[in-house]
Amino acid sequence: MTGPGPGRCIVCGEDPPAATLFARDGHRLVRCPRCRLVYQHPQPSDETLDATYYHDPAWTEELATNIRELTVRRAREQLLRIRDHGVAASGRALDVGCSDGSWLEVVGEYGAWATGVEIGETTAAAARERGLDVHTGTLDDALPALPDGGFDLVTFWDVLEHLRDPRHEIGLARRLLRPGGHLAASMPNVEGWYPRASRRLLAGRTGVWEYPELPVHLYDFAPRTITSVLEAAGFVDVRVRTYATPWWYYRWTSLSLQTIGRDLRGKATRIAFELLKLPLYPLARAAGRENSLFVTARRP
Repeated sequence: MTGPGPGRCIVCGEDPPAATLFARDGHRLVRCPRCRLVYQHPQPSDETLDATYYHDPAWTEELATNIRELTVRRAREQLLRIRDHGVAASGRALDVGCSDGSWLEVVGEYGAWATGVEIGETTAAAARERGLDVHTGTLDDALPALPDGGFDLVTFWDVLEHLRDPRHEIGLARRLLRPGGHLAASMPNVEGWYPRASRRLLAGRTGVWEYPELPVHLYDFAPRTITSVLEAAGFVDVRVRTYATPWWYYRWTSLSLQTIGRDLRGKATRIAFELLKLPLYPLARAAGRENSLFVTARRP
């Protein structure tokens, strides 16, 4: 990360709209009036982002202890989703933003030669201590050590929404993939029925929206916008499916009482979001409009 990214929409080039979709603590989400991409404008500074969990040793400790079981379980779920898309998790695999390396371990169990890149210094070091091949820094930083056209699979698990200009890293992924290799990614779905309803019905009244993680989410994609970005980068056979973000995740992050307050208002706010979730989660699942996206694409 090298400072605020481009002001214009990365999908269609439109100048930022004046209307705010959602704002909190000085951070502002806008929606492109042409292609409907949602993004932060202006983007936060490097100093703001560096002060988040990216470089927090306590987060590394959480990954190694309290949520270790959850990260491994999630990696196994991603493996199933990849297979459902007809993509083989084998050969040589690169995980960008590999965190504690749970995905590297899981895909390695099935014969892949797995390499990771992680910006968090303590997290990357902890992964290497477990014997994993992890480079510290950005994908640009690791590029000299990675072979062009040398990977069968490049993954971005909940990473693209954090990048200043995800088109750049997607372009690097295409360069690193062999012809016929695949990119796979997951990310929140701003057009999911639950995020849309909670913004319209609750965010304005409460000042809380469970969906965006500000300031660390710089973009919020939908099926159409992420497809446009991948196709513009030269990928083909883009496939997008939705799945549900588990409710416990919101209770732990954006709807935790530590975040929204332990008073009566904070507790009532969380109850309101949970009541809205009860009918919308099953309806969104039936309609394929859940609140997370799983995407695969092929380098031709």
